Amino acid sequence: MAQLAALKDNSASAPRASRLQADLAARILRMLKEQGAGPGHHLVELDLCRHFDVSRTPVRGALKLLAEQGAVEARANRGYVLRGPVTQAPELEVVNPEDEEDHRLFIAIAEARNQGRMPDQCSQLEVARLFDAKLPTVLRVLRQLGELGLVERKPGNGWSFTLPINSARARADSYSFRGLIEPAGLIESTFELDREWLDRSRSQHLAFRKRPWRDTLAVELFALNTDFHEQLARCSGNRYLLDAVQRQNKLRSFLNIQWINGAERVADSIDEHLGIMDALDVSDNVRAYELMKAHLTLARDAEPTV
Repeated sequence: MAQLAALKDNSASAPRASRLQADLAARILRMLKEQGAGPGHHLVELDLCRHFDVSRTPVRGALKLLAEQGAVEARANRGYVLRGPVTQAPELEVVNPEDEEDHRLFIAIAEARNQGRMPDQCSQLEVARLFDAKLPTVLRVLRQLGELGLVERKPGNGWSFTLPINSARARADSYSFRGLIEPAGLIESTFELDREWLDRSRSQHLAFRKRPWRDTLAVELFALNTDFHEQLARCSGNRYLLDAVQRQNKLRSFLNIQWINGAERVADSIDEHLGIMDALDVSDNVRAYELMKAHLTLARDAEPTV
């Protein structure tokens, strides 16, 4: 059997999945690699839900995607088991022509919510009318928001937001908290850099920087940003710090998903990430600490004040 390191996505038969499911699938593979899991390793849904702080729905989607990729296989009455050793955790490409449409609605909902133009509770039909969107698109996006823990489904076709309408104070408080914990994680005695992730993330940052900016890239930018901060928190070796960063990322998914700071700030933010990675690559964690503090301060100062 071919090693999982050789797994490649075939665009002609690529599975349809949400970006969250694809990201979670990649994270599951990285976890299995870190654990040294071998063939026949049983993947328990509930354990994965607890480990990644997500519900069963995205976990099931991620496992199904991994099965379609050939990394795991379904066993009768046993769920999913690993087919072979994970010597490398490849990125799982997802080909979905509906992504752009979903991204546009996601951003529109974030903008409306943050500007107070969307109530705490609404139905699928109300969302469709408000944004002139198709019902299948509305349902997909609401499910994505549900997977992120931002909305809850009510009886019938009702949905309720779980976070209050955005405010400048919420943004400021979030940045103050992150400025305290994220830099500190880089100088923890338990910090251990994942160099495989570092190389992959650096390549992703460089590739993204070359792309002409458009508003619909905000979701991809947020995913890149989220992975950067969360993986560094994971490298800290402190599970409480990681949990705090993951919770902040959930909050930020609605506070910051609408990028209004222009293409120049996109490039600057990526360059700041790259600088932090360069410092960590040569084991200069104190320098990385200083750069992270500066990065979060610059990001805070670029946010709107009203």
